[in-house]
Amino acid sequence: MEPQRRLVEPFYFPGNRVGCLLIHGFSGSPSEMRLMGEGLTKFGWSVLGVKLSGHGTSPEEMAKTNWEDWAKDAEVGVGKLRESCDIVIGVGLSMGGLLALHLGTLGIIDGLITMNAPMILADRRTRFLRFVRPFMTYVEKPRSKPVASVAKSRAASSVTEPKRERFVYERIPVDALISLNRGIRQVRSKLHTIKCPALLMQSTRDLTVNPISVEIIRKKIQQVNPGVIYWEKSGHILTLGQERDEVILKVHEFLQRFVEKKELQQS
Repeated sequence: MEPQRRLVEPFYFPGNRVGCLLIHGFSGSPSEMRLMGEGLTKFGWSVLGVKLSGHGTSPEEMAKTNWEDWAKDAEVGVGKLRESCDIVIGVGLSMGGLLALHLGTLGIIDGLITMNAPMILADRRTRFLRFVRPFMTYVEKPRSKPVASVAKSRAASSVTEPKRERFVYERIPVDALISLNRGIRQVRSKLHTIKCPALLMQSTRDLTVNPISVEIIRKKIQQVNPGVIYWEKSGHILTLGQERDEVILKVHEFLQRFVEKKELQQS
């Protein structure tokens, strides 16, 4: 089905000289980040939401792309924000968070925020994709249980995620998943080179990324003393979940502290 253009198009909201590069997740689209972008621009920040190659179109188009393409898209996004901003902060959801970490290893951003960035995927079958590649080209995306069901099964309170407009593929190219795994390994091996301030967020009810991922990242970049926030009521798509407003506020507060510290150093 043809996606609605407003869900898949990149977006730019001009503001002050601090730019937020918003990067969506694997098989997703800018629709995952638009609500956050609209929230941040109300605080006065400049916002650019990129669309990664092969996303927001069709699984067949995604099959033509790989980690190197997505990394390049993120790097180009930094360059675009630099045209109008003195400071650029990478803010990414899921694979978008992995790409923000990638930008951090390159030293081309001033700070980074990750949300449910993968170091270990929850579905262990993804580790063996290279063995099934000769026999299948696409895999169906596992359908996550509603948060309410998960909570009930864990004897926790029943909380449902509010539905938000989002365009995402339900059928995933195997080659793209293999490429994502390669990207995870590459970034993980270079995390120790990150020198910019960082804020790491993780949903405890994430069924896509193993929540231990955030601790792996924290330990690898402990030299920058990253902040870590766990969210108890949200699923994988933290930007559209029940705690989305609080998430936006935490991003805003990180940006405020960054600017205040920068101004103090310059005074």
